[in-house]
Amino acid sequence: MVEFHDEEETVCEDRLRELIFTVQRHPRSSLVWRRAMNQLLPEIQRLPGLVKSSHPDYPEALNDTFLRLADEIHQFEPQQDSLKRSLTAWINGKLRLKYRIRELVSPPGTRSRSKTRSPKIEFQRQAQRPPISLDKPLSHDASTTFGDQLVDPGANTIEALDEQIRRAQDEQQRHRIGLQLNQYIEVDPEEKLRRCHPQDYPACNSQMLSQRLLLKCPPDKMADLAREFNINYHTLNWHWKNRGLPLLQAIAKKLGYPPDEEIEI
Repeated sequence: MVEFHDEEETVCEDRLRELIFTVQRHPRSSLVWRRAMNQLLPEIQRLPGLVKSSHPDYPEALNDTFLRLADEIHQFEPQQDSLKRSLTAWINGKLRLKYRIRELVSPPGTRSRSKTRSPKIEFQRQAQRPPISLDKPLSHDASTTFGDQLVDPGANTIEALDEQIRRAQDEQQRHRIGLQLNQYIEVDPEEKLRRCHPQDYPACNSQMLSQRLLLKCPPDKMADLAREFNINYHTLNWHWKNRGLPLLQAIAKKLGYPPDEEIEI
């Protein structure tokens, strides 16, 4: 049993190392980066030492931490033998997640109203957050702003610069929505995903399928899931393509994804 646990731990560490290497090696504007980051964030949420809280503002604090992680992941270097422990310490400390949580659990009196917020209200509030400001620093300790990074020698006209800014803002918006969608899948605040399942197979719900087909790295195979849950492969596959994915796409559009664009999950 110990050997099996050690082997499983090694696989998990290798998966984290591969995903981190990918996001550090590729530019944020690339599809490879977005896919690797979308797979990395759920793995991070499962880290046993990651600071957690039942406070209703915790999802927002975690989302802000993930946005900062996306900005600074290229700076991460393991400082311990265990990659998981090193990454956890970096997020809790360097990215200040544990300090954000301390502020939540010891808040000023004006925060008392947030205790009544439901997960549904929290997600609606986060979805309405404005896009990143061009004047906002790229990190808490940097003087360079997001707008500074948009200067391109090729953008020598006002029209070209405006188009470049628009594309960069769109990319930031998609990334923010991607983070929210990942967290929506994990929490399923309205239980829409859990209620969407083939008849007589509640365990094969769309939340489980989203986690294991989209967020897990490497993803599970549909045939393996069908055998695990003792359900006909074609039944499960039809449900996912005709019920699960459309529901997930509708949720993404509700979070703000442009309705006329294909969703890349």
